[in-house]
Amino acid sequence: MSDREKFKINRRDFLKTSIGAGLAAGVGLSVPKFVKAKEQDRLPLNEEEAKVVPSFCGVCSGNCAIKAYVKNGRVVHLKGNPDDLAAQGRLCVKAYNSIETLYDPDRLKQPLKRTNPEKGIGVDPKFVEISWEEAIETIANKFNEIKEEYGGHAISFMHRSNPFSQRLGRAIGTPNFIAHQSTCFTTQEAAWHAMVTGSGKPWTYDLKNSKYILCFGTDLLGKAKNMHMQHVTDAMRKGAKLVVLDPYKSITAGKAHEWIPIKPGTDLAFTLAMIHVIIKEELYDKEFVEKYTKGFEEVKEFSKQYTPQWAEGKTEVPADVIVRIAREFAQTPPAHIPSHKRDAAGPNYVNSTKLAQTQVILNALVGTIDRPGGSLLPRNPSMPGFDAIFPPPEFPDMVTKRIDGWEEEPLMHTYYRGNMATVADGILNEDPYPVKAALVRGYNTLTFPNAKRMTKAFAEMDFLVTLEILPSELAQLSDIVLPEPHWLEGSGFADRAYNSMYPQLALKLPVHDSLYNTKGWGTITMEIAEKMGLGKYFEGVSGGKFNDERLKALGTSWEEFSKSPNGLWGDEKALEPRETFNTPSGKIELYATLFEEKGFDPLPTWRPKLEEKSDKYPFYLVINRPNVHKMHRTQNNPIADEISPENYAVMNAQVAQKMGIKDGEEVIVESKISEIKLKAKLIEGIRPDTIMIEHGFGRWAKGLKVAHGKGANDGDLIPDFSVEEFRKLNDPGAGACMSEVCLNVRKA
Repeated sequence: MSDREKFKINRRDFLKTSIGAGLAAGVGLSVPKFVKAKEQDRLPLNEEEAKVVPSFCGVCSGNCAIKAYVKNGRVVHLKGNPDDLAAQGRLCVKAYNSIETLYDPDRLKQPLKRTNPEKGIGVDPKFVEISWEEAIETIANKFNEIKEEYGGHAISFMHRSNPFSQRLGRAIGTPNFIAHQSTCFTTQEAAWHAMVTGSGKPWTYDLKNSKYILCFGTDLLGKAKNMHMQHVTDAMRKGAKLVVLDPYKSITAGKAHEWIPIKPGTDLAFTLAMIHVIIKEELYDKEFVEKYTKGFEEVKEFSKQYTPQWAEGKTEVPADVIVRIAREFAQTPPAHIPSHKRDAAGPNYVNSTKLAQTQVILNALVGTIDRPGGSLLPRNPSMPGFDAIFPPPEFPDMVTKRIDGWEEEPLMHTYYRGNMATVADGILNEDPYPVKAALVRGYNTLTFPNAKRMTKAFAEMDFLVTLEILPSELAQLSDIVLPEPHWLEGSGFADRAYNSMYPQLALKLPVHDSLYNTKGWGTITMEIAEKMGLGKYFEGVSGGKFNDERLKALGTSWEEFSKSPNGLWGDEKALEPRETFNTPSGKIELYATLFEEKGFDPLPTWRPKLEEKSDKYPFYLVINRPNVHKMHRTQNNPIADEISPENYAVMNAQVAQKMGIKDGEEVIVESKISEIKLKAKLIEGIRPDTIMIEHGFGRWAKGLKVAHGKGANDGDLIPDFSVEEFRKLNDPGAGACMSEVCLNVRKA
C-alpha cells in the first residue's frame, strides 16, 4: 500500500475536521463556525500514544503555531497550538492538507540533472539522478565559467529574501536579486512607506475590534488567512458591519452585510468621493487628524472636485450609495479599510498605488492607524540581522543596472524586490546585458505575467537551477533541480512579522526525519560558495548560530527555546499606540512629500485604468485565489484536488445564456496576447461585463500525477512589459498591472 493510500481521508471527513470547511468547496459557501482548540480532536487518535512536536505552519507567512502528532514515526495529525496568541489554536484548510504534501510520492527525492538539451513546454528533460556532490560541483563550475566570461551580473537570483543566498549573490557580484512582489503588494507598500511607516506596508489588523469593515476586493474569508478569518468573523459576531466592493461575489462578499459590484479598476473614484463627503460634512476624527496627520488642508482642497455624482459615472455605483457608505464609515468607530496584497489596491491596475493612498487617508480620517480596530504597525521583537551577526568581508564591485530595471524605481529600488513583469523582456532582448544563468527557489513560470514568454526566456538561458519540493514547470526547464525538505522536516523559529499583533515567537522542531535526500537553502548556498572559491564570505556562518544569536538578543537561546513546553516565546502585550510615525514630519502624511520628492504626484489624483472593454474584448478579467490552494504549490495535494481540481471561466449566467454558453461547457477565453480553454461556470454573483478566473492551475510539469493537465493558467492572458514601457506608467508602487486585461469569450 502506498503512502498516499495509508493516509488517505475522504473529502467529507476532511471537511468535518477543518475550520475551512465552510469555505472549501468554491464559490459562495458560508463562513465556518470556529471550534475551540480543546475540541479539535479531528481524527480518531489516542493522543497519549503519540509524540507531540511543536512546529509552525510553513504554507504562508502567517506561521500559525502547530502541535504535530507523530505515531510510529509517522505524522498522523496536526492541531493548532492553543497557546498561540496569533492563531488562537486554530489552523486553516491549507495547514491540515500539509500531511498529504509531506507524504506525496511525487516529491523530488534526489538532485536531478538534465540530459536533453531541448527545452520547452511538453519537452521531456530526461532527468537523471545525481549525487549532491555532483550537483553542487556542476553549479559552482558553471557559475564560475559564466562569471569569468560575462561577469557576475550575468547570474540572476530569483527568490524571496534570504540572507544566505543574498550573500552568495553579492559575493558573485550580481545586482540581479529578483523577487515577486511587483505582482503581489508593492503598490500598497509604496503608499504606506511614503505616508506612514518609512518601511513598507503593515499586515497586522485588529479587525476583531472593528465596528465597520470596508473591503475593496479584499477577500479576507475566501483567502483563508487564518488570523484574518477569525478577526472578521469575531467582529461580525459582535455586531460589526462588513461591506465589500468587488465585481465578483467572493466568499467575503457573500457573507457581507452589503455587496457592491463596482466596475473593475474604478475603486479609486469611490474612495476619492468618500474623502470628499467625509471632509465636506466634517465627519472626520478632528482630534486624530490635527494631532497625528499632516497635509489635511491640501487634501481638503484637492477632494472638492471628486463628488459622489462624478464617482457614479466612473464606478457605476449610485451617488447616494457612495454618500451613505462614506457616512457609515465615518460614523461607526472604529472603522477600517483592510487591504491584502492582490486586491484592488494591490498591483492589479495602473491606479492601484493611488487607491492605496486614499485608503491610508480614509483610515487616518477616522483615526484607525495604529489604533484599536485598525491597522497596527509591526510589534514583533527586534533582533540583529545576518550581517550584524556575521560581518562579511568586502564584496566585489558590481554593475548597478539590473535585468528588470528595478534600480530605476525612484522609491521601490531600496527594497529587496523585483519586477517579474519585465524580466522576460530583459532576458530575451539581453537588455542591458545577457543573463546566462539563474538560481530560482520557489517561483514558477505560471505565477507571472505572460507565462509563455517567461517560459521562452528561461528556456533560452544557458544554465538554470531550481530548488523545489515538487516538480514544477520551471523545474522542467532547468539543468539542475535540487530537492528541498518539507517544512515539517525542518527546524527554526518565526518572529511572525506578518501578523505581529502579539510579539510571540513560534518554534519549529523537526516533526519528521527527512524522507528523501534533501538539503536546506542555507546549506546549499554555502556549499556552492565553498566550491566557487567564495568560502570566506561564510566563514563561521551556520544556521544554528544565526538562530542562537538572534534569540540571545532577546534574553534566551536556541537551547532554551527548543525545550519550550509549548513551542512559544513571548506574552500578550498591551497595545501602546504610536505618537509619532516614520515620515519626514513624524506624522501621517496625507500629502505624500516623499512621493513629491521622488517626482511623483503627492496626492491620489484620479487616473483611469489602462484597459477598457471594447467590441472585440467586452469583458474585464478579475483573478481570485481558491481557499484550499496556495498559489501553484498545492494542486498536487489529493485532498485539495478533490475539493478544487480545476479553475473555470466564471461568468454572469444571464450573459452566458444569451451567448448560448451552458454551465460546464468548454469555452475559449482570449486576451490580446493569448487564449486558454476552460469550462464555463455560470453564476448570478458577478457583473455582466466581468470574467473571474482562479489562479494556480494549468499545470503541465511532468511528474505531477494529480494536478497535471487540469484547468488553465490565467497568467497566459496577462501581458508583460519592457522596462521602457513600464517606466511610462510612472507608478511609484511599480505594480505589474495584473488585471489590466480585457477578454473575449466564445464557445470552444
